[in-house]
Amino acid sequence: MGPDRRLDEYAARQYGVFSLKQARTAGLSERMVEHRIRTGAWIRMSGGVYALASSPPTWERQLSATVLSRPGSVVAGASAASLHGFDGFGQGRPVVMVPIDGNARSPLARIIRSRYFYEIERKRVGPFLATSPAETLVTLASGVSGQRLEHLLDECVVSRLVDPEAFMTLLARRSGLKGLPALRRITADRLESAYQPPTSVLERHLYTLLSRPGIPKVIRQFPFPREVVPGTVDAYIPLWRLMTEADGRRWHTRQADFERDRTRDNLATSHGIGVLRFTYQMLVRQPEQCLSTILATGRTRSQAS
Repeated sequence: MGPDRRLDEYAARQYGVFSLKQARTAGLSERMVEHRIRTGAWIRMSGGVYALASSPPTWERQLSATVLSRPGSVVAGASAASLHGFDGFGQGRPVVMVPIDGNARSPLARIIRSRYFYEIERKRVGPFLATSPAETLVTLASGVSGQRLEHLLDECVVSRLVDPEAFMTLLARRSGLKGLPALRRITADRLESAYQPPTSVLERHLYTLLSRPGIPKVIRQFPFPREVVPGTVDAYIPLWRLMTEADGRRWHTRQADFERDRTRDNLATSHGIGVLRFTYQMLVRQPEQCLSTILATGRTRSQAS
């Protein structure tokens, strides 16, 4: 087998990318390397990293070139989120993590330097070594909103990529990272031991919110016909044909009831009734945001009618 065939084996596993060291290992001499670069058979990606000109310019090729240009680095941040299938993360500029004393400059990617580099959990995704889903959430916490962070954690827990109890243990080993307090709070709400408010307390927060100016008549504990919405809803605003419910169940209970709740909400929507759900944490910590959501939904439904 000739040197080019041996190099092709490296490139095939790395989306058409290879290092100069791999080319030398395959048996290509300095003269052969220079000839392939000069004739355009190879494309220079970065110092000491090349791609076959015949390879498609994909995101995976760019990511592979980044990793090869930084031996020992780990795919992290948004790139790790994309590899793990996190909702809303596409194939943007590659992101890799290096030790705290590593070089943060790269023409190919964004480089994250971490003092926790040698203790982070890693997971192989295809040919790439990436931060684990849990470690990826920690890295993302500094750059996404609390609401999106909450959505991502829920997604990971439902998909069994992250265990809340184990995740809290991991968070206890981290300090001084932006977004960490919010991530700890969100995770604590999802533990089995998380506070579950009495129904009376939960309803009081919801009804106080619904008594604010701008919200029309509210009917508490409204019994819809079963074919419309099975059971009684916490509150209904007839003028807007909008039902609002407060969810005080523990996170794991909400997870178990997810399918039933979605079926119930879909049935209401099919009859032209809007649905808004608020958790205890939302009502207590973000009442103004909840109110804005209700008012905005009411305006939209009024204009559509």
